[in-house]
Amino acid sequence: MVPASFSRVPKIDWRPGTGRRGRPLRRVLGMGQRQGLTLLSVLAGVMVLLAAVAALGGFDDDPRSVAGASAGLGADPDARRSADGGSGGSGGADHLSGKAKASEILLASVQHYTDLLATGQTIIGTTHYASEAAYSQAFTDSTSPAAAFAKFRLSPNPEADATYTEAVNEATAAYDGKPGTLNQWTRDMAKAKWDLSDWVATASRYQQGTAAQDDLDAAAALVTQDLATAKADVAKLTG
Repeated sequence: MVPASFSRVPKIDWRPGTGRRGRPLRRVLGMGQRQGLTLLSVLAGVMVLLAAVAALGGFDDDPRSVAGASAGLGADPDARRSADGGSGGSGGADHLSGKAKASEILLASVQHYTDLLATGQTIIGTTHYASEAAYSQAFTDSTSPAAAFAKFRLSPNPEADATYTEAVNEATAAYDGKPGTLNQWTRDMAKAKWDLSDWVATASRYQQGTAAQDDLDAAAALVTQDLATAKADVAKLTG
């Protein structure tokens, strides 16, 4: 039913005549009688449509209608997936991503200690001074292996390097957040760290002539084995 307010459309006389201030009304509006009737028909149609929308509550700002729509969305799993962009069921992917991240962190730490050993071995080379006196004299030359190895012990200071503890904390958080999950890897890396320190001390004695080549090789082999074990731990944890 069309409201009474919409039925009272002002009548416009489209016959030749004068409007306000004596000007012909249709000339003022710039249209003829047929165009005016067409416009009135369109306006009447719009008014009827607005009245129908109002009767159906289309202009009501009722929060209950919004709540009803939200409730309907929550009750429909397909609607929920559409609303959140279809991101459901990503827990498995996140877990795999966490394992991959943990593996990356742990392997990077193993590689770090591997690089420390390799750098030290490069500095040492096969230089074996005949005596402590010869070593002391070489030490005064900044370009000698003796001086270079002394700098290496200061920086990056492999004997005090415990960065594996930082790596295990980051990897635990990425993997599953449970302390103790990576205990075996931590123990093996702690051993690698201490064996690397022993190798550094042995290398220094080797330069001074108080340790043999076999001692140096055996110390390096321990570090290498420790790091291989730690690398295998990563494969077991994240495989």
